[in-house]
Amino acid sequence: MPALRKIVVTAAVLASTVITAYPSSAQPLTPSSAPSSTHAALGTGSWHAYWEADWKGADTTFSGNTGDCHYVGNNWNDHIRSARADGANTKVELWDNFDCTGGSITIDGSGYHSIGDWVSAYRVTS
Repeated sequence: MPALRKIVVTAAVLASTVITAYPSSAQPLTPSSAPSSTHAALGTGSWHAYWEADWKGADTTFSGNTGDCHYVGNNWNDHIRSARADGANTKVELWDNFDCTGGSITIDGSGYHSIGDWVSAYRVTS
């Protein structure tokens, strides 16, 4: 019986132990790394991309949850020449690389009327 008591006491001690894991960097947690239950509460935003400068030519609408990185797809990768966010309060980062790294610009409702051939991904920020 003493062995069983020792196991029960050890189990009780371990059950009350709290393990805290800290991020591996000093960076704050981003919305995309938050638990999925929080993800549903995040806002969404959309923006228009155009094949030509000055909001002309073929166009499409992209949308996403705030903080999520999205690849623009093979058809639009490096072909976006102008863009504007939908709504006065919407802001969207346009990124050089498919994984939202590299150089970026931020567009809002006033948009960019002339963008070089480099946009590969986007992230809605507000």
